[in-house]
Amino acid sequence: MPLRYIVLGFSLASLLTGCLRLGTNPVDPFEALNRPIDRFNHAVDSMALKPLAHVYHALTPASVRQGVTHVFNNVNQIPTVANDVLQSEWTWALKDTWRFIINSSMGLGGLFDPASSCSLPLHSNDFGQTLATWGNHESPYVVIPLLGPSTLRDAVGLLFNFALFTPYPYLPQNELIYGLLTLRYVDLRAQLLDVDKLTAESMDEYAFIRDAYLQNRKYQLTGEQESSTELLYVAQ
Repeated sequence: MPLRYIVLGFSLASLLTGCLRLGTNPVDPFEALNRPIDRFNHAVDSMALKPLAHVYHALTPASVRQGVTHVFNNVNQIPTVANDVLQSEWTWALKDTWRFIINSSMGLGGLFDPASSCSLPLHSNDFGQTLATWGNHESPYVVIPLLGPSTLRDAVGLLFNFALFTPYPYLPQNELIYGLLTLRYVDLRAQLLDVDKLTAESMDEYAFIRDAYLQNRKYQLTGEQESSTELLYVAQ
């Protein structure tokens, strides 16, 4: 799918969201729309993504899965450095640049992570955080079809982060793009298999995931409150 259709889809979704009747929850005014999208996402997850993650986890050695994760984390250093610069985080920009250089060379394209041994820990930054730094501090919760929890600010940030700062849109073939992104999300979903029981035991799974996402995002933005649940969704 060409990038222009992705942009158009996000634009139409934003317009439709703006036309919705707002609910009373200030952090989740679009709950009437979010819950059906959340049920759709869970159905897709149950039928497709989760089984793929189980197969991937069962058939792929842990060392290989770790290497795949390292490679994608290394690619994510490109938008991270870009957003470090946009936020004038010069120390992080320097550290993240060196991390990318070391892991891309000594780490064989990011397959290994020697940079962590050089006091250059994994650090992630994105355009949603940039928008928050520029003044968009509060944003209502939304659930993105197929991608999961977000906010309006972070949904816009996700689009621009992908289109402007990641290498995926510049790859020559759509099939290659979709293949890499599919592997990315299967790998991420496999990392979340251990928390499935935790979410399933909650009285309201939708509210549990929403609150965990917003708490974790607040911690990423301000450092004020850390979520007790790690990595419910890693769509950024």
